Amino acid sequence: MIIQNRDGSLVKQPRKLRRPQPTQPTYCAEIPAELLDEQSSLIERILSFAFDTLGASHVDLRVRDSE
Repeated sequence: MIIQNRDGSLVKQPRKLRRPQPTQPTYCAEIPAELLDEQSSLIERILSFAFDTLGASHVDLRVRDSE
């Protein structure tokens, strides 16, 4: 970054380097709606597996409407 002082002089400041953020894998699951009637704990089991076993920090879970 370069800063201009009131007297017109320039001051160069070193850029602060950002630490690279560790990339977290993205987990997603899609289940058909009819499975929820048959297995009432399916969503809890999927989320438990993703967060507890895989160590996920974000899960995209979609319930697909029956066609």
